[in-house]
Amino acid sequence: MATTEHFSDESSNAVATSEPEKTKAKDVMQYGVATIDKKTSVYQAIALMVKRNVTGLPVVDDTGLAGLISEKDVLKLLYETEFVAGCVGDYMTTRIFTFDEEDSLVDVCQCLMQNSFRRVPVMHQGRLAGIISRADLIKANKDKFRPQHQDYSVHCPVAVFAKDVMKSGLLTVRTSTPVYEAMEILATKNVTGLPVVDEYMNLLGVVSEKDILKLLYDPNAKPGLVEEYMTTGVIGFDQGTSLFEVCDCLINNNFRRVPILNNGKLVGIISRTDIMAYIMKNHSRFFSQKPKN
Repeated sequence: MATTEHFSDESSNAVATSEPEKTKAKDVMQYGVATIDKKTSVYQAIALMVKRNVTGLPVVDDTGLAGLISEKDVLKLLYETEFVAGCVGDYMTTRIFTFDEEDSLVDVCQCLMQNSFRRVPVMHQGRLAGIISRADLIKANKDKFRPQHQDYSVHCPVAVFAKDVMKSGLLTVRTSTPVYEAMEILATKNVTGLPVVDEYMNLLGVVSEKDILKLLYDPNAKPGLVEEYMTTGVIGFDQGTSLFEVCDCLINNNFRRVPILNNGKLVGIISRTDIMAYIMKNHSRFFSQKPKN
């Protein structure tokens, strides 16, 4: 049985409002969410996560919500174990935060700001009803800072090496990009962060879902530019870096993707899902070249 906790934070008011937030979890949550039975083979869970490009799956049993299995857990498992045995229930996390569908989105936002996971289950009368992710919150608020009566279009200008797995054709923003444009891209393009570059594609930082969440329910937040909210000092890798080094980084940190560089210029991105998909498709090659501990 999952140990579920109802998130609360009485010490912080980073996103608190002067009046109770009217918008509730049920107004934003995704219904018909994909779940996985705890007795299912872990490989089936991996395949489903890769196919749907999701960072976690709620795990269910005869009693209801039993836990969660995350992208980070699965990547670590695939990387460390050549042949993964067992079912989802052997690897899932049973201590999870949940919200009731009547809870305020302010509380959901606060939880997702202060923790490394990027989505939470939403319950109705003790049963799983849906999911809310950081992306869902941004999507619900993507027009918050958009100027009134103006129409702005968003221009969205994988031994194994990083370049063999990376994705190119990147969505990027500039420091001078209005924050509402970054929110539009995050809300509609199924990405969790955007590299911030200059005109020569030099990497300056990243603006992530978590960066944006700080603004959503802050009554004092004002429209601004990406440079005001982005994270600098970002970890990146050269395109000639071993994929195993990239994998180690994504297992041991809370971010889910890293920029790939060529002579200091941004040329691609590698996410946990990209590596999971590569391992599944190139299982023998991956483990034949993986460094021995």
